[in-house]
Amino acid sequence: MNTDPERIVLGRFNLEHRRIEVYQVAGRSTGSVRLRRLDPEPAVELGYINRIGSPFARLHLYRAEWPAALRRAAKEAATGVWIHAAACEGEVDA
Repeated sequence: MNTDPERIVLGRFNLEHRRIEVYQVAGRSTGSVRLRRLDPEPAVELGYINRIGSPFARLHLYRAEWPAALRRAAKEAATGVWIHAAACEGEVDA
């Protein structure tokens, strides 16, 4: 029996040598996203961004020690994926 929460994949982006997936957990806040590194393998949960889309959004990484510029790039790319997914959802529902 699988008790893992359902992941709603919003999109993916490349950051240097990494392929990163942006997703939300079904039934949880739509104001946060989670980041998962797909490549290089093995897949690893990287962290999350809470209050995404607001000036107070913050990237929380679990293990990665990234320089400020790389953190900023990851936050901007993930926010872009989130905005695109929200815009596409709005078009479908309209």
